[in-house]
Amino acid sequence: MNNMKKLSLSTFLLTAGMTLSAHAFSADPHPGQALETAANCLKCHASQPYDPSKTKDWPALVKVVQFCNDNLNSGMFEDEVEELADYLNEKHYHYAK
Repeated sequence: MNNMKKLSLSTFLLTAGMTLSAHAFSADPHPGQALETAANCLKCHASQPYDPSKTKDWPALVKVVQFCNDNLNSGMFEDEVEELADYLNEKHYHYAK
């Protein structure tokens, strides 16, 4: 009986792990990724992509993204600027919000 419980628990954990892994791979890409491509961010940031030493926190990162949006006339709305900043934060900066 004890072996049966171990097998059931093992089966459950394996199934749960596979389900979570499948979800992670099938998840839609972050909406900020498309904004990064559309704004052609790497045109300017290719030689030194996203340097965390140039911003100190989340608000500073949002301001820098807004600065680029304004100066390059990317045409992003405020919510898109935050979405792009969120994507960059998740990918490169890891600041607390």
